Amino acid sequence: VDGSFTTNKSIGTRGSGRADIAAIAGAMKPTGVLSPRMTAYAGFSQGPIFINYGSPAVRGRTVWGGTLIPIDTIWRTGANEATHLATSKTIQIGDMTLAPGLYTLWTQHTQTGTWLIVSRQVGQWGAAYNAANDIGRVQMTLAATPEHVEDFTITIRSLGQNRGAIDLAWGDKVATAAFTVRP
Repeated sequence: VDGSFTTNKSIGTRGSGRADIAAIAGAMKPTGVLSPRMTAYAGFSQGPIFINYGSPAVRGRTVWGGTLIPIDTIWRTGANEATHLATSKTIQIGDMTLAPGLYTLWTQHTQTGTWLIVSRQVGQWGAAYNAANDIGRVQMTLAATPEHVEDFTITIRSLGQNRGAIDLAWGDKVATAAFTVRP
C-alpha cells in the first residue's frame, strides 16, 4: 500500500514470517492533530470578522495546481470541517455583498485564475460543497510568498479606510481577495 501522497505519508509492505505486533505497536508514535483548527481575526469599525479553518501542512507535497489544490477542483480552503467566515458588519467582496452572518469559503484554482467562493451553507464537513448555495465568487490575485509557508495560513489584514484583504498563504504562493467594510 502506497500512501506517500496522504497526510501521514505511510507505506505498507508485506513481510515474510511472523510479525511482532507488540514491537510494532511499541514503535508507533502518535501523530497528534495533523490539521489543527485556527482562527484569523480582524476588527473593522468596531466590528469583528473571523475566519475559522483547518490548517494542513505541505509535508513535501505540491500545493497550487498539484496534489493539495488540483487544477479545476473546488477545495475546502483548509482541512476537515468547512472553513467558516463570520462577520458582524456588511462586507463587499468583489460584486458580492455579505450581510452580517456566517458563511463558508471555498477555493477554485484554475488555469485562468484562482477564485474565492462564498456559500450560504454552513456547518458542513469540508467535502460537502454544494454549488446551489453559492452567493458568488471573486477572482483572487496569486503571488509568490517571500518564503515557503509550511502550514496553510489565512490572514485578514487591514488596508485602511474600511478596506481589507483575506490572504490564503500556503507553499510558495499567497492568494488574496480584497474587501470593503460598509459603515
